[in-house]
Amino acid sequence: MKPLNTKAKLVAGWTILMTVIGTAILHQWQFFALGCASLALILVANQYGLIKDNTDQTKK
Repeated sequence: MKPLNTKAKLVAGWTILMTVIGTAILHQWQFFALGCASLALILVANQYGLIKDNTDQTKK
């Protein structure tokens, strides 16, 4: 698995934060499941290089 770039780390951190806060406030496991699904999609997108960071200097 590729390491997370800066933008992917930011997106994953924000998603985790909102998932924890939303689940704690709303007490709904559907919110938690949606957060987990979002994290899985973030990891897949990072693996295929779909999350671009402005500081990335890689050219294809």
